[in-house]
Amino acid sequence: MCARALAANGAKVYISGRRQAALESAAADCNPELAPLGGSLVPVQGDVSDKASLAKIAETIQKTDGRLHILVNNAGVEGPCTELTSPEGLSAKDISEAHLKNEEFVAWDKLFSINTHSVLFSTMSFLPLLSAGNAAPPSSRAQEKYAKWTAAVINITSISGFVKVSQSHYAYNASKAAANHITKMLAHELNFRSKLGIRVNAIAPGLFMTEMTAPTPAARVDPSQVGPTKHANPAGRFGTEEEMASLCLYLASNCFQQGQIVVLDGGFTTAVASTM
Repeated sequence: MCARALAANGAKVYISGRRQAALESAAADCNPELAPLGGSLVPVQGDVSDKASLAKIAETIQKTDGRLHILVNNAGVEGPCTELTSPEGLSAKDISEAHLKNEEFVAWDKLFSINTHSVLFSTMSFLPLLSAGNAAPPSSRAQEKYAKWTAAVINITSISGFVKVSQSHYAYNASKAAANHITKMLAHELNFRSKLGIRVNAIAPGLFMTEMTAPTPAARVDPSQVGPTKHANPAGRFGTEEEMASLCLYLASNCFQQGQIVVLDGGFTTAVASTM
């Protein structure tokens, strides 16, 4: 969603992931309609949970463009889940055994390496390129009229980092809460403390139609197959690609927005117990 939004507004967008075929398919599907708009998707295979792989991606971008203006940290996995149909009727022994049977330390570690650790390691891997982007900002009429444009990091976290219910996945929710706090720390360190002038914000989405929320092609065509959770927010529906795109573009372009985690959830966090 974010990659296509940025490219549709003229950006050259590097997209990265472990599956080269999936990256090439996305670029082939989108680039014909993006070309007349001046943008493109450029696939670069990589693993955000591996420092050597991140360094290789950064080296590729350094050789071709020498800078980045925007970094979107969007990697995420759901991880271990423990479904309890009616926990209020279960004994302490039942609840204990269910979680200890379904969840392992190694699964938590793997999830955190992608959902949380990668936010920091990706940002640090591309930090010199973002600093170079500040030195060579994109040209625009607005740039001449308004305040100096600054490079931006946009982290995609989740409302699961705010809600107080486990949603059957303690690990995922904890990893997103940690990613939210990393966003706050990076915003302080990369702008105020280091004086690099790199903005860091996050989008905390609710339910959007993705491979995680709708894992089958049929469900992505017919959202009703996902289940009743789509009615858990006051909007009574999934968010749209346009709604995600508009927020991404706002955070990329508004140079006065810094250190914020913007919830985009159709009111979900107003309907359930949360820290918002």
